[in-house]
Amino acid sequence: MEKSVSLINNLNSDTIHLTYDTVEQCPICKAKIRPVYLAASLNTPDTASVFDYCQNCNETFITQYKVQRKDPRSSYYNVTEVVYSEPNRFSKHIFDERIINLSPQFDKIYNQALAAESSMLDEIAGLGYRKALEFLIKDFAIHEHPDEEESIKAKPLAKCIKSYITNENITTLAERSAWIGNDEAHYIRKQEDRDVSDMKAFIQAIVYFIGMILITEDAASMTQKK
Repeated sequence: MEKSVSLINNLNSDTIHLTYDTVEQCPICKAKIRPVYLAASLNTPDTASVFDYCQNCNETFITQYKVQRKDPRSSYYNVTEVVYSEPNRFSKHIFDERIINLSPQFDKIYNQALAAESSMLDEIAGLGYRKALEFLIKDFAIHEHPDEEESIKAKPLAKCIKSYITNENITTLAERSAWIGNDEAHYIRKQEDRDVSDMKAFIQAIVYFIGMILITEDAASMTQKK
């Protein structure tokens, strides 16, 4: 939602006018919100801070923007970029208990990667998601082929997917996730039109399909009682 406010220029105490789009998600509780404006200031010639209140969690937070004048002599500024909102508190992703029991390390590593991403450590978060993917796929492969556990652990992820994953949906998603994840570790990206958000979406889909298999196995273990 676009908003226009008057604020103090901390450089010379003049009053200026800022037009910006309010944040749509609280960085603390992660709820979709329309924040309540409290105050704002121009900190440098090209950065401004807006102080807001979230009615969902009753907390305050600050958002920093890159700004520019509409013209060199104007007192009116527009936002060119959102820099960050703080405090950005990490919200753990809760996986189904079946997935956690299958691969507790996946749950741990995925949420550590999510915590890094929440802290704007985007250059290392992708590596974490790639590691989480490997644990999930290998633990699922071991679940499906328990007699080949040591071989599965030793194989590279790509070979593990090809050799042990028979579900076509999981194979496709895991292979493509690995492609993106490998780019996160290399200087040159091969999948230039894809990023960590795609990898996360693919991993979530893998979790769904594995979860359905585990539920089906649980159902199949039932016997009819007379």
